[in-house]
Amino acid sequence: MNHPILKAYGALATTVILWAISFPATKIAMGSFGAGELALLRFSFSTVALLAYANSRGSPLPDLQDMPRLALAGLFCVAVYQTGFNYGLMSVSSGAAAVLIDTIPLWAALLGAVLLRERVRAWGWAGLGLGFAGAALIALGESASTVGHASGPGLGRGVALLLMAAGAFAAAAVVQKPLLAKYGATVVTAWSFLFGILGLLWAVPGLLPQVEHAPRSAMLWVLFLALLPGALAYVLWSQALQRLPVAVAASGLYVVPPLTFLIAWAWLGETPGALSVAGAAVALAGVALVQLKGSPKPA
Repeated sequence: MNHPILKAYGALATTVILWAISFPATKIAMGSFGAGELALLRFSFSTVALLAYANSRGSPLPDLQDMPRLALAGLFCVAVYQTGFNYGLMSVSSGAAAVLIDTIPLWAALLGAVLLRERVRAWGWAGLGLGFAGAALIALGESASTVGHASGPGLGRGVALLLMAAGAFAAAAVVQKPLLAKYGATVVTAWSFLFGILGLLWAVPGLLPQVEHAPRSAMLWVLFLALLPGALAYVLWSQALQRLPVAVAASGLYVVPPLTFLIAWAWLGETPGALSVAGAAVALAGVALVQLKGSPKPA
């Protein structure tokens, strides 16, 4: 395996860790901010940081003909994904939310095969199916542990929103991939974020009073989410996506739920049951199958 591919897997691993932390961290931040307001504030900070970094490196502006693709990627990965993610977390526990978001590899593999003509071997489809089965087991375990807490219509809406978010994120990965070789991860991420926050401007009226009354600790959590799981992790994700097939890169996200369970247990006291633990093991087996036998070696 050559050096760029090692870097791609390193970027993917760092992304997974940061995104696992983002689930409980977002729940904490939403103690002071609404779901839409948090998404707008967080990604405004992320966008400013990324555009400043791109400018300091003398990165070129995207061509006019590529703006629609960047806008579509931003709409999916910021406006739709983050709105669904934040609103879904209002009624679904961190671990269960991570499982539902974990359906991204399934949608990414399907979209990558159909739209980008990326070949997925039979073992790859088996691994994706195994990963999805593991996610389903975790969801069953979470459902049993949340009886009497997050249930009823609120839970149903939260599940639907998180599944919508997963599909939007997978679509964003497919839409932006052709631009990564041309512009690099930082430029693509920065400009897609810029377009994405335009789709969140509806939250401005509610955001202003929330910022005024938010404690300093809440603002620090927003900055953390903006700079690490936000700007840094999305750039690293784009770097991994540039070198790896969509299905392979997205399959690495199956590691997020087990990590989220551990972090949420330590921070929020959310304890996974036996089914959740078994599901995590099955999901990890699916990741291994996709990575080892699922796809042709990337260029």
